[in-house]
Amino acid sequence: MILAWIDMSYNKLKHLPGEKGHFLLGHFREFLHNTTGFWNQMKAKHGDLYFIKVLHRYSVNLTGLQTNKLILVDQAKDTQNKEAWETALSDLFPNSLMLMDGEEHKYHRSIMLDAFKKDAMQGYMDIMPAIISDTIAGLKGKDLVHFFPFYKSLTLRLATTVFFGLDNHADLDKVNQAVTDIVNAAASIPLKLPGTTYNRGIKGRKYLMSFFRSLIDERRSQPGKDLFSKICMAQNEDGKTFSDQEIVDHLIFVLMASHDTTAITLSFLSYFLAKHPSYQDEIRAEIEGFDQHKAAVSDLRSLDKLSEAMKETLRIHPPLTQVLRKLNRDFEIEGHHVPSGTVVTCTMQMTQMDERIWTNPQTFDPERFSKQRKEHMKCPFAYAPFGAGQHHCIGYAFAEMQIKLVMIELLTQYTLTADPSYTVPVKDVPLKQPTDDLPINIHANM
Repeated sequence: MILAWIDMSYNKLKHLPGEKGHFLLGHFREFLHNTTGFWNQMKAKHGDLYFIKVLHRYSVNLTGLQTNKLILVDQAKDTQNKEAWETALSDLFPNSLMLMDGEEHKYHRSIMLDAFKKDAMQGYMDIMPAIISDTIAGLKGKDLVHFFPFYKSLTLRLATTVFFGLDNHADLDKVNQAVTDIVNAAASIPLKLPGTTYNRGIKGRKYLMSFFRSLIDERRSQPGKDLFSKICMAQNEDGKTFSDQEIVDHLIFVLMASHDTTAITLSFLSYFLAKHPSYQDEIRAEIEGFDQHKAAVSDLRSLDKLSEAMKETLRIHPPLTQVLRKLNRDFEIEGHHVPSGTVVTCTMQMTQMDERIWTNPQTFDPERFSKQRKEHMKCPFAYAPFGAGQHHCIGYAFAEMQIKLVMIELLTQYTLTADPSYTVPVKDVPLKQPTDDLPINIHANM
């Protein structure tokens, strides 16, 4: 039955450029261990559209300059998010926004948006600076910091405080381990056997479900400024609210998405600033005198240099390197007929490094996002680190706020340096991250 399904999928796509790969695994090993290298190799051989097989499933990779806009924005109504992602995510993130489409997605997103409006965002910002200052104070006396685990610890503390009102909760280590297990499971072979990475992820989800359920009644009766309270109390224009299970499902996904992706972006931003001291100095000059303890959310928008460096970091190293959709109808893409039912992959990692858009794309050059150059405007949605269209990341503004507040505190107190010969090793999936924990030297500012 499975082999027949595989053959049928291949027969639907065999008229397209591409390769089947290994008989059983397809391109799973290449995809897992050197994703960007594999994509570059396939693009050089087959062009901007080609099919691949990862484990049992065939899909079509898209790297054309217009395909993000076509699939994620212009023709989004003719695609499905849920069926594209559910093979990898249905056990780990059921009922999350990523696994919803149509009216269901619109309904849930409308309620979630209430937790990211202006007043709510200011409430989160009022909470964060003290936590950031306290955590960065722990770097005093250190000469070398492994920044990836440091940022994971910091962003977990921020998430559990800002999102859930649980600063220094006794179970933070268990929460962190559960999130780590879920993320690792998302890129593993989906075998629900004892001891497997996938099974550890499912256990991590069960722990978080129990943990969050135990807090819902308290948040409803005594709501605070945290996002947990906002989601418990949020309602759409028709006055509808979430059930307990819906709250838990959304919280687990929000925790994973905000915790790891923000830590990843902070890590790579720190790496680039350590390797490019002139940009670091420009940002330090820009933030001089900026008091994040008294600032409004809108004040962060004036920090152009920091914004440009953050955007350039997200261009080179987007935490999520690809977005999947399943086609509801036949499409013509890059001169090829792609049949209904095909899962297509919009590869942000490729379009954000495409030399047809970007000047010297391998080079860290924040000024490409300046008001004068605007390279990201050359091709709409080729730059899309937070996705695009109706599934654009709902928490992107919160992530940006968090990243800026951390960097303001860090660069005010410290200068980051790295050996000129050091190049950070990177793993691309399930989320892009440094594999050596990112050792960076720090020096206290006088």
